[in-house]
Amino acid sequence: MSQTFKFFKSPVALFSQVVSFVLHPIFIPMYGVLCYFFLSPRYFLPVNIKFMVYYVLILAIIIPFLVVFLFRLLKIISSLDMKNIKGRLYFSIIMAGVYYIIFKKVSAYHQYIELIPFFLGIFLSIATLVLFNYFNKKPSIHAMAMGGITAFFIIWSYYTKINILFFLSGLIVVSSISIAARLYLKAHSSQEVATGLVVGILMQFLSFSLIFMLGGDL
Repeated sequence: MSQTFKFFKSPVALFSQVVSFVLHPIFIPMYGVLCYFFLSPRYFLPVNIKFMVYYVLILAIIIPFLVVFLFRLLKIISSLDMKNIKGRLYFSIIMAGVYYIIFKKVSAYHQYIELIPFFLGIFLSIATLVLFNYFNKKPSIHAMAMGGITAFFIIWSYYTKINILFFLSGLIVVSSISIAARLYLKAHSSQEVATGLVVGILMQFLSFSLIFMLGGDL
């Protein structure tokens, strides 16, 4: 009986691990940018799309992987999951700096104005994560990222009056699968997942509020 249970358990664990990697927080901002360009009715010059995609690729994906590789060499962390709270803190501080740079760069170009609250929200989320890590707390970054990207597209759809209901429905399902995978793998407690989800959502709402208070207009 136990062998049968173990047999059926393995594929679920493998699926959860694949989901956790494909929907790793490092990749979520890139997914958000690609989905934004695909869903937006605005016209963008191909060169502007390529610039943003390559910019996010280098700063938000390649640099973090290099940092992780360096951290592993220095034995600050032992895996991509960063179970060591000290490693999480150092990595979060670096990523907060990275996303502040991205936010400032995006803010300088009017054609990316709708992405300004998205990256501001990510920066605020990671800055909040730094505080949690400093006090030895580790909210789920997966939940934070999925909650953030979902909140962004919901708010963006509301303010721009763009009907993306089917996309949002799919995004919510994917987010739920990602969160379920983290819980199944016991990477986080339900409280840590809930905390990450709330932070990701709230920071996107806060970023939109700040942009509008400062006179921004989508």
